[in-house]
Amino acid sequence: MTIYLNDERDYSEVLEGWLREFISTMDDGHLRPGDDSGDAPFGVKIIFDGYGENDDGTEDLNTESFAIFVHKNSLTEEFPEHEQTPWALIHRPKEEVCVWAWYENETDEVTIIPFEENNSTELDHEFVTKLIFDIEKRDNE
Repeated sequence: MTIYLNDERDYSEVLEGWLREFISTMDDGHLRPGDDSGDAPFGVKIIFDGYGENDDGTEDLNTESFAIFVHKNSLTEEFPEHEQTPWALIHRPKEEVCVWAWYENETDEVTIIPFEENNSTELDHEFVTKLIFDIEKRDNE
């Protein structure tokens, strides 16, 4: 596992920025998994994935989970919709990466789970990292 911290390859700051924009623009109220009502960069899909869980098994409404999807063509094309089952969407590891993130409402902290740790893609990790930075560069030009 390689995580590039504190250099130009640390994509977590980029994803945190995307997630914060999504959170600030999404619908208010109790969220349902799959909610994608916030703003995301062109070609990228972000969804609410669920609330955390308290020790007693109840929902922890202060802890929110999100999935950030970047498709191999996200730099130039709209994000292709996922096929869905009644309880989940069907992830395409050969075509996209899914990065999970947590947001803590009380402390305003974001935790990005590096995709290198969860086998969420079959795409080359260097390609994915470059793609994230290229999308960010495109949107800041």
